[in-house]
Amino acid sequence: MQKRSGILVAICLWLSVRKSLALLPNESDIIDKCILNYGGLTPETAERLGRFKDWSVDYEEIPCFTRCYLADMFDFYNNSTGFDKDAVVKVFGEPVYNACQKKLELPESELSSCQHAYEGFHCITNLENHPFTVIDNMANISQSAKTAMKECLQDVDQAKWKSFAAYGDYPVIEPIPCYTRCFLDKLHLFDQKTRLWKVGAMRQHLGVPAKGAVIRSCHLQRGKDRCATYYKQFTCHALAA
Repeated sequence: MQKRSGILVAICLWLSVRKSLALLPNESDIIDKCILNYGGLTPETAERLGRFKDWSVDYEEIPCFTRCYLADMFDFYNNSTGFDKDAVVKVFGEPVYNACQKKLELPESELSSCQHAYEGFHCITNLENHPFTVIDNMANISQSAKTAMKECLQDVDQAKWKSFAAYGDYPVIEPIPCYTRCFLDKLHLFDQKTRLWKVGAMRQHLGVPAKGAVIRSCHLQRGKDRCATYYKQFTCHALAA
């Protein structure tokens, strides 16, 4: 009974890992293959895979797993030549490649190793959702807007940066208080004299509202304070159809 219970725990953990990692065809089979030499499916292995991003920057907890996984799974990595720049940029974006360049490039005449594969991919996966990387990859956003958004983030406690991703769901309450007001003021998109939004400039810098969108009631949105009002009104412009 105890053995069956242990197997059940392992299966539950592995299903959880697969749910978060196995997004592509054959990925589950490849992961199974790459952990076979390290005890196969066990509760410990499943837990380690589930927290891949938490592994040490330079120490791979499941030896050579990443090299095996990348070589069989993606075109941007080769067991001999390592990471292909153009392919990495295509999948993850140029900002991610530039940030991880030192770990991704191989010195001339050297072959890729387990350590190289791990350090390069570990860097990519930890940077791909970094707020600065997300901002750099935003389409229809001016360079001035990207700079303003980054500057405003630097004024915020980094512990709150993890809430940045929530903006994509347009929640009712702003994920990082006063962040929207900060970058909108830096871009001078609200006319303090007329109390009106500079819609043309907003569209130029941030790509919203869409042309022809009905926004006449957006200025009526109100929050508990000025920051909340900025967020509500900007969100209204962004979602207007």
